[in-house]
Amino acid sequence: MNTDNNSFDPTPGLKSSPVPVLFIPFKDNEDKCNYCANKYSMTLKFEQKYCKNCLYWHIQYTKNTTNNTYLDVNISTNNSQCTEHKAIRNNFYTRNIQEWCEYCSEILYFRQVIPNNLSTNEFFFSESYVHYISKGFELYDKRSGCYQISPGWVESTLNKEPISILHLPWWDNYTQCVVCTRKLKYVNQVSESYYCQKWCSCCFTIYTGCRYCLTTNIIFGITDQSQCKKCKRVSFINIDTTNIISGNYIIDEFLASTRIDSNNQRLIANYVNNDTNLNPLNVYLFIRNLFSTEKQIIEWIPYSQIKNFKKIAEGGFSIIYKAIWSDGTHDLDVAVKEISNSQNISKYVKYVLNELKSLYYLYDFNNNIIGCYGISQNPLTKEYMLIMEYAKSGCLWDYLQKYFANITWQQKITTLTDISSGLQVIHRNNFVHRDIHGGNILFSNLRKYGLANGLKCWKIGDFGLSQSANSTLSNNGIYGVIPYIAPEVFKCFKFSKESDIYSLGMIMWELTTGYKPFANVEHNVNLIYEIIDGKRPEITNDTPEWYANLMKKCWDSNPLKRPDIREVCCTVTKWYQLTSEWVYSGIPFNDPVDSADSIETINQAEKMRLELIRSKKLGPESIEKSHPKTVFTSRALSSLISKSLTLDFSSRNLFNLKQEYITKEYEFDINNIQSLSTNNISSVQNSFNSQRQNAYFSKPLSKLVTIITTNSSRKRNIEELNFKTQNSRKHTKTDNSD
Repeated sequence: MNTDNNSFDPTPGLKSSPVPVLFIPFKDNEDKCNYCANKYSMTLKFEQKYCKNCLYWHIQYTKNTTNNTYLDVNISTNNSQCTEHKAIRNNFYTRNIQEWCEYCSEILYFRQVIPNNLSTNEFFFSESYVHYISKGFELYDKRSGCYQISPGWVESTLNKEPISILHLPWWDNYTQCVVCTRKLKYVNQVSESYYCQKWCSCCFTIYTGCRYCLTTNIIFGITDQSQCKKCKRVSFINIDTTNIISGNYIIDEFLASTRIDSNNQRLIANYVNNDTNLNPLNVYLFIRNLFSTEKQIIEWIPYSQIKNFKKIAEGGFSIIYKAIWSDGTHDLDVAVKEISNSQNISKYVKYVLNELKSLYYLYDFNNNIIGCYGISQNPLTKEYMLIMEYAKSGCLWDYLQKYFANITWQQKITTLTDISSGLQVIHRNNFVHRDIHGGNILFSNLRKYGLANGLKCWKIGDFGLSQSANSTLSNNGIYGVIPYIAPEVFKCFKFSKESDIYSLGMIMWELTTGYKPFANVEHNVNLIYEIIDGKRPEITNDTPEWYANLMKKCWDSNPLKRPDIREVCCTVTKWYQLTSEWVYSGIPFNDPVDSADSIETINQAEKMRLELIRSKKLGPESIEKSHPKTVFTSRALSSLISKSLTLDFSSRNLFNLKQEYITKEYEFDINNIQSLSTNNISSVQNSFNSQRQNAYFSKPLSKLVTIITTNSSRKRNIEELNFKTQNSRKHTKTDNSD
């Protein structure tokens, strides 16, 4: 499919050369000609490279052709007494390549070739560089017409969808990608001397050049051929796509989508179509600005590149290994998450892709979300594996166990700042994690633009259970670690942003004590009952009041009374500023904290912490031995919760509960989250009933049977769950957390 305007001529006034133009390189950082091995010469302006030997032979091959202009070139003379022809005046200039003389002529510049000024290469896509080009290198000339770009669309060979193509009227021999600035790879096809092709293995932008016309096509996606806009010659595209081809259509479609942004492609086409008077070179600046936000790239990683597997953990749904990813250019320590039973991709594709998509959409190089490099597959077991950032320093549980005695209150607040910042990224993108606990909080290198800079920070990982906050899907069973699950989830409500906040409250408590919540009791249905009844871990004596107040708000039984992540981050940021060098250096900050939140209270808390540590009343050593039947790995819990756990709500109380706790519903598509009106209360009630019905069934753990016998004599305290309506009016919570 090609929707181009075939009548468009990108270089009016010029003819296609009868022989390929071989004297100009397609790769501007080469020093020697690919065809004769002679050293390249430089033009007097813009330092454009060309081979004098190949130029000479080009002129010889074309001198007997008709008097047509094939090249747009400016030539000057440096010797008026040349022995090869009659004397000519000094400072003679011509645009006729046939008048070039190897003894007395110098190429001033080629108007069809991108400048190669070494001093400005690093600023190639910057505004200052485009201005530099525009000043002395105009592509507009009234004598020959305007060199213009032509946008078009071709069919992707991956998904048959249209992808954008730009037909450039010049020879682009730059070595960096215009989209992501990464180094380009080149195709060597000696059998066809006119065939020039390069591509970006990261974003899969393809560049093809026609040596007969010195024009370039930029294709924003993967296709199998490219046609020159001027001479109509077709070149077949042959690039390596192994890092996005898994053999599974569903996975391949997602991997391709991480590189091809259809919306940006439309913006590029609109820009070119609507800006007819622009300097054409400005298109580089527009594209670079359009793709200026650095995004993570998810690859299909061949299993052969993963080596030295070492098992480090095992959860309810996966096994975690430490390994080395060796792609031929570098070795990188990675964490490999092998997902159990994922060989049946038709059954487990939602779980595999759910985590992969969550990691992609939530991660960037500046936030507190663990990174994912790609996906692979064990060729023997056929299990799928996520290749992820390796957190060398381990998880929060391990860190507290080893170093709790040395972790000051200032460091605790810094840790909480990182974790809450990561959760804010999740909620701001309208996701719910659903499985936050200390084992999923990882201490890793702070990365910027994919490179570790030596600093460390706390990051949230394990997104296997995450989903959109607006998902209309039911829980389909309760999964997780009992002490971190909000009480309303045990009562058939879906996981929500509010339930994530509850889990964050438990993380806050862990930071104060150094051990896991409810580690001294069996994790069974009795603990679930107690959590529903309002049981929470005991707050330590050294915990400042302002810290304890936020923690208790986070684990409030009523989800409507919990703060949203924006409020949590705002509060924690104040604490961080208070304990950081900003205050001590005298640098003021906006919105000062309350008088109670003073440096003195933190100092007092630190003194008390040290006293409790010395007396062994605080920290991992102070707790009695953990109960042998605690389970701190995520698991399916629905079989622990029978219908007898459904408390005796009257129909009126149940309706009040539904009316009180309603969040705005949306149509969920993880690739394109769009809002859906929920004015119809009956649809909400039907959704609630569906959730209530499904909450007690879990197919994955049907073998685990713990039947809870109905005991009508046992009355549960349900005050914490009996949410009363305010003024008998529906309370609608519209989430707009940042």
